[in-house]
Amino acid sequence: MDALASIDWGVMFRPEYRVMLLQGIRNTLALTAGAIVGGLLLGMVVAFGRLASSRWIRLPATAYVELVRTIPLLVHVMFWYFAVPEMLPDDVKRVLYRHDVGFYTSLVALILYAAAFISEDIRSGIRGIAPGQAEAAHSLGFGFFDTFRLVILPQALRTTVPPLLGQAMNITKNTTVALMVGVGELAFVTRAVNDASFLSVGVYAFTTVFFLLIAIVLTALGQWYQRRYPAR
Repeated sequence: MDALASIDWGVMFRPEYRVMLLQGIRNTLALTAGAIVGGLLLGMVVAFGRLASSRWIRLPATAYVELVRTIPLLVHVMFWYFAVPEMLPDDVKRVLYRHDVGFYTSLVALILYAAAFISEDIRSGIRGIAPGQAEAAHSLGFGFFDTFRLVILPQALRTTVPPLLGQAMNITKNTTVALMVGVGELAFVTRAVNDASFLSVGVYAFTTVFFLLIAIVLTALGQWYQRRYPAR
């Protein structure tokens, strides 16, 4: 008990670290939000590609999913940060390096990585819908895109919301990989504060609680959604 009482649990809220803390949280949430939105949009495109009847569309979409999921996220981030900028024209490279290249390359890597997993959740949801739904829509005069937009996709998203919330949790945790390319997200700030204060327990306890709270909120949302919209 004496050891616990001696721990500075509020070290992250000290005035000298508060600005760093807020910046780290802001960058973590920005990476998370950007990766969720971008991953969801790209994931829907890839899911439709994997369900396409044309092999010229289906095979590249399948190759993308299998390739991205095979390679560790850290390798993706390193590739986009170190290799991709060097392949760009010098004028584009100079413009890129005027901005936070680590943040944007990490965001691209997170989006591409998340989309591969999100696409599989969406594809599973679409395949779970009875074929008669699409046939009924076609008999009523709906075209291919209207059938997907008005009939198939709303039902598929209804069943895939809980696993998509799980993907949102994974994306939030995956943002910590960005510290390897110098992005000042929460894990990077945590390490910096720990190096400056040597108060490891209080510092890492705060970061642990932060991610734990996000996991609890997303889990609660998933449970609420399943009660509110039970599977039929």
